[in-house]
Amino acid sequence: MSAAQHVLDQAYSLERIEALEAEPGRYAERLAAELAGAATLPELEARDAVLAGALGQIDAMSARAMRIRLDHALDLDPSIGAPTRNVFSHTIVSYAGRLPLLAQRARDVAARGGAADPDRIAEAIVDAARAVLGLREAIRAGVLALIGAVAHAAVADADRRARDRNLDEPTRRRWSAARRDLEAVAADPGRVLGAAMAVRLDALPDQLDEPAPEREVTFADMLELD
Repeated sequence: MSAAQHVLDQAYSLERIEALEAEPGRYAERLAAELAGAATLPELEARDAVLAGALGQIDAMSARAMRIRLDHALDLDPSIGAPTRNVFSHTIVSYAGRLPLLAQRARDVAARGGAADPDRIAEAIVDAARAVLGLREAIRAGVLALIGAVAHAAVADADRRARDRNLDEPTRRRWSAARRDLEAVAADPGRVLGAAMAVRLDALPDQLDEPAPEREVTFADMLELD
């Protein structure tokens, strides 16, 4: 298990979740320390996959944290059974920006389950969701910033290779696509979730970038040749 993954896997109790809330940037910091260099196209694609997977792991942690918070908040109330708690937990990410919908559904389920105060139950569930989604957003912010920074740092090398006269045209075209994709990811880090990097490159228009102009031979150069 990687050190970054361990940060998320430690969130298995309310106490651990609250500790992670106090330091949401730890995951991105550990992830940055683990990232390997990427000097080739396969290495760029592999690193892209690692970063996309890191965002997915945040969502998995969010589902686990939601279940823990629900069990804690509804400890003495049987109106929301285990199956419904599981549904709310596994779909928690879909409620980002839609908490009123969650409140309505929770209220309906609580009422059908015989809750004495369905509104109070719905409020408890929404409070749990708000905390979990807030933690998710805080952790994601660090990872998205890392993805953008890593992509930005790789643009110059990709551009150099796309214009390298010593490389064959198919290779230069692929590096041109990589450079354009890296620029897009730097501007919108969430792009890595849309598709694998190789698929994104295939979707870009074919382009051969002009190589850098060759340096003109000067009189001093000719003197050195003599």
